[in-house]
Amino acid sequence: MKRHTEQELKDILKEAGFRATEHRLAIFKLIAQAKTPHTVYALFDALRKKYNIDQATIYRNLSALHEAGLLRRLDFNHGHAHYELEEGVASSQLVCSKCETIEKIDTKALDTVIKTAAKKSKKFKSFNTHTIEIYGLCKSCS
Repeated sequence: MKRHTEQELKDILKEAGFRATEHRLAIFKLIAQAKTPHTVYALFDALRKKYNIDQATIYRNLSALHEAGLLRRLDFNHGHAHYELEEGVASSQLVCSKCETIEKIDTKALDTVIKTAAKKSKKFKSFNTHTIEIYGLCKSCS
């Protein structure tokens, strides 16, 4: 995962047709620097005091950035979405079904399986990216 400078994030927003407002940039920056996908609640907790931001502003910005293809929206069957920077590469996570802990994993070993699936598909010629979630219990919950 590439670490982006603040100026690079501003440029990404501008290229997508967005103004780099203080709130939008704060949300985008926090997600871009995160090691795991963030929920609205985590973003709100992290940003509300410093930026005087409300949940509605976070929801609006997440929705707009997702629609523009800058964020990937993930659903881990927890009843709320998680967001991460869309970088056009595969995204795979281990997800604790009990406490919702998320750990990103390297899935290079799965590349062969995915390529085989593409070759065997009758309706698809190729894939450009994918997400994989593997559910179980983390060490703390086992």
